[in-house]
Amino acid sequence: MAYVDLNLLEFQKRFATEEACEQAILEARWPRGFVCPHCGHNDGNRISTRRAVQCCLCRRQTSITSNTLFHKSKTPLVLWFLIIFFVAHDKGGASALRLSKQLGMHYTTVWFIIQKIRFAMGHRDENLTLAGYIEMDEAFFGGRNRSKGKPLPKGQRKPPSHNKKQVLVLVESEGKQAGNLVMKVIDDDTYEDLKPVLETKIESEPGGQWFKADGWGSHHVVVGLGHRIEMGPIPIAALDTELRCLSLAVKHAKEFLKGTFHHFCKTHIQRYLDEFCYRWNRRHLERQLASHLIAACVLHDAVSYRLIPAPHPKDDAVPLAA
Repeated sequence: MAYVDLNLLEFQKRFATEEACEQAILEARWPRGFVCPHCGHNDGNRISTRRAVQCCLCRRQTSITSNTLFHKSKTPLVLWFLIIFFVAHDKGGASALRLSKQLGMHYTTVWFIIQKIRFAMGHRDENLTLAGYIEMDEAFFGGRNRSKGKPLPKGQRKPPSHNKKQVLVLVESEGKQAGNLVMKVIDDDTYEDLKPVLETKIESEPGGQWFKADGWGSHHVVVGLGHRIEMGPIPIAALDTELRCLSLAVKHAKEFLKGTFHHFCKTHIQRYLDEFCYRWNRRHLERQLASHLIAACVLHDAVSYRLIPAPHPKDDAVPLAA
């Protein structure tokens, strides 16, 4: 499927029928034409009575939606595609509660579909690595600061937190412009917690990358991985200027969570952050976002409901603006 610029009206017109959605899945799954997964033959015929292609050689039938996020879903593809569009384009985070009312669907059905879409978003960025000049720090999401409004004790790096999730934030800094972004939930900010993330998400060649961070000792881990780092104590008041791109990313991420997930569930925070990073890293695509996300859903294996904990009433509350 070609990545095309589509506004909402154009999108609805293009994918107004199940047949049109099936064709888009077919083209995204086999962009160079159908290839039989059983015998490898590169020719097949669509079956008009079901979502399948029959190989011209071995005569085996292959479901168009098998091994995709749409596998065995009873929800019409037209509704799937509409939800994908809203998830792709809503910077404030698509609310399952709001969409269920707008589309006349059961809340739980929409909630599970959005969670599956987030799996595809995270999978799409699994092989993303950062390079160049990279800003690094940890951020806390959820909960409340125990010392809110009180000065920090001497030598203490960050305010103590209650029931918060700690997230390692890495963002490419391109002058005044921010590049690609990675956000990973970590247990703590120790050497052992940071190293696995840095090993997988930072480009190792050529010659290592440049890091900018505060003076926290465990940040030296980047040196052991062959990179270089500029670090020193950064007052909280100076974060917006010293780590400009990182501060901007954290600010937008918190606004994203606060805007839709009134009391977001920490069980799913990594997938929420995956959604935010997916849109951030493709913000230059503008109106192509929906077609890119459709392809991501096609190229992701089926996700069992057993992998997704049942929704909690606070997982996706009414948006603050509503």
